[in-house]
Amino acid sequence: MKTISVGRLRQNPTEMIHQVRVGAEYVLTDRGVPTARIVPYVAERWVNASDARALLSVPAGSAWVDELHQSRLAQTPRDPWVQR
Repeated sequence: MKTISVGRLRQNPTEMIHQVRVGAEYVLTDRGVPTARIVPYVAERWVNASDARALLSVPAGSAWVDELHQSRLAQTPRDPWVQR
């Protein structure tokens, strides 16, 4: 990750902004002390409730359920508070 000082950023912000737009990340330093991260903006992706409900209501395939069940059988549960 690149670093850039406050002074250097004041002198030429355009170059740094261009670099961030194409994926670069910077640590902003103030008198040599890391102060902030400057990273490309990524918009949050939202899924509406009905789409999420439809996606989550699909049952898992039986192969996955069997694998999960076998995995649980292979593990021996123990009480973490009991010293051995």
